[in-house]
Amino acid sequence: MIVEFQITSLQELLDYLPNVHASEYKAIAKDMSLAVADFEPYMTWNEDRYTRNCIVRTDKYELILLCWEAGQKTSIHCHGGEECWVYNVKGEIKESNFQMLANIPTKVDSEILKEGLVSYMNDDLGYHKLSNIAEGRSMSLHLYMNPIDNCTIWNKKLKKFIPVDLKYDTLEGKPV
Repeated sequence: MIVEFQITSLQELLDYLPNVHASEYKAIAKDMSLAVADFEPYMTWNEDRYTRNCIVRTDKYELILLCWEAGQKTSIHCHGGEECWVYNVKGEIKESNFQMLANIPTKVDSEILKEGLVSYMNDDLGYHKLSNIAEGRSMSLHLYMNPIDNCTIWNKKLKKFIPVDLKYDTLEGKPV
């Protein structure tokens, strides 16, 4: 099934994803126009860190809404061997990409994701870091091919990547 229309609501996306092959995720992600209001049941905020709100998790994919206060960012990280498409729902997200040079992750490029734009990442491309550069809150929707339960993050003090288990703040709109 090839995407032949623009997905304009979260419900359309949730209805569509179970019926497509993973090879179509790229086309789906690039052809969406989603309203902030669709995500109200999944929005949670924390002043100390961004939140990970799982909208749906299956054996094939995972759809997570990240909610960011101004200035919040991820560590430099991998994707546990999975592919990821990031759709910026609200605000501005800076994505910085890294390659290992002399055993240190070194930034090779970056881009600004404005509302409605999509980026893609997998471990073959290196590592990345996301930052909310908007003056207020931002939200990004992450579609992972297969769920990711753990990854590695760069630990500045230890100067190496360390494994971390990933947790949700909410699952299907309910606190975990």
